[in-house]
Amino acid sequence: MNQQPPESAAELAVQFPDSFRFGIADADLQVIGEDACVQEEGSQPTMWGQFAKEAGKTHDGGTPALSVDRYHRFEEDGRLIDRLGFRHYRTSVSWARILRKDGSRNDKAIAWYRTYFEQLRSWGIKIYVTLYHWELPHNLHLDGGWKNRRTADLFVKHAEAVVEELDDLIEEYFILNEPWCSAHNSYYTGIHAPGETSLRDTLVAAHHLLLAQAQAFRAMKQLRPEARIGTVVNIEPAFPDTDSVEDHHAALLAHQFFNAWFLDPIFKGHYPKEIQEVYADQMPEFSNEDLEAIRIGPELHSLGINYYQGKMVRSVPSSPLRYEGVRREGEQTNGLGWSVFVPPVYPQACYEALRKIHHHYQDHGLPPLYITENGYAGQSGQNTGDTVEDPLRVAYFQKHLTQILRAQQAGIPITAYFAWTLMDNFEWAEGYRPESRFGIVHVDFKTLQRTPKASARFFQDLLNHRKSSVTP
Repeated sequence: MNQQPPESAAELAVQFPDSFRFGIADADLQVIGEDACVQEEGSQPTMWGQFAKEAGKTHDGGTPALSVDRYHRFEEDGRLIDRLGFRHYRTSVSWARILRKDGSRNDKAIAWYRTYFEQLRSWGIKIYVTLYHWELPHNLHLDGGWKNRRTADLFVKHAEAVVEELDDLIEEYFILNEPWCSAHNSYYTGIHAPGETSLRDTLVAAHHLLLAQAQAFRAMKQLRPEARIGTVVNIEPAFPDTDSVEDHHAALLAHQFFNAWFLDPIFKGHYPKEIQEVYADQMPEFSNEDLEAIRIGPELHSLGINYYQGKMVRSVPSSPLRYEGVRREGEQTNGLGWSVFVPPVYPQACYEALRKIHHHYQDHGLPPLYITENGYAGQSGQNTGDTVEDPLRVAYFQKHLTQILRAQQAGIPITAYFAWTLMDNFEWAEGYRPESRFGIVHVDFKTLQRTPKASARFFQDLLNHRKSSVTP
């Protein structure tokens, strides 16, 4: 292992092995412009489109109606990916666009994706497709959404359609994106669409998401046995505020609540024990057949990790989950208040998260790991003409890539990294809040003009040095 951590894009570039993939990521609904999809190709509205129209649900009432208008500007955006030097691109194919309300396939939507993907492929860009990045058709929400087991069956039809219509253009699939958010934020805290607040319904939704994942995996493998199929979870490592037994137990509960609830079932075939005791009578009954079906981890081609923050926790027996987060003096946060670094105790939270995942699941069929999202939210800085300054974002990427390099050098099988995100966009409940911008490309939401930020130049420099360092 190197004694001194790399301090520049050039130094980072040459320390990762040549086989390591650097990519960029986004999600269909956040960039596409939902109104164009509904009006021009007859696609279904999503539950998010309706949720965002309800007063007070998103920041300043922002909706995905236009976003950055990827629908009409896909060639411009594709050229931007190409110019920045990325050859690996992760995006989603929207369920609400691919299938009509009656379950038939939407040929116009499929044609749009084919045109976009063919353009990217012609420039040597490989495409990694997420099948569910929260684009639930609104009519399925009205029928219970993920609380309804039938939703899992219908999701399989979407997965099959994507494989049968677009597979020749797709390098790899990710079935779900962040099922914790799809369950917890949607059905318990209510901050995400559809905005409901029932713990029991959350646990039911989580189970149905895992069933959908397993059923889709097997259906896709039946259609194309050689398909590379993974899935994506978001991870938040939790660390005890003190060295007390109680705070250590609080950190365990936080880990099981956020991380293990979706990883234990797919790798170990059961839900984590300690947090089940906290949920107590809110736990719905699950059959052994369900749990056996859900355990697809050892068959996955990859496991995607979305990493943004870690947290300190302490024991609070009176709270619903028996713990709560703690803020430390000197803690660095992003524009949304998320804990980026927690000095002096755990400044290397990303590394610790990867180490723990490897430790917990390496004997249970853990596949290679990808960092499928990693990024920094914050207001745009000074516009110097051809670049928007964003030094905090550049520092975030630099420090986290250093941690990922450290994990790889320690023997943890990390083989790819996708930065989040290509450009500023509709940030879910945050709408278009200035502090919620994750893009490495600035978007003027009035004119939709795209301007690369310093963070885009950082990756351009990194990728150029990788290219020049490889001997033909």
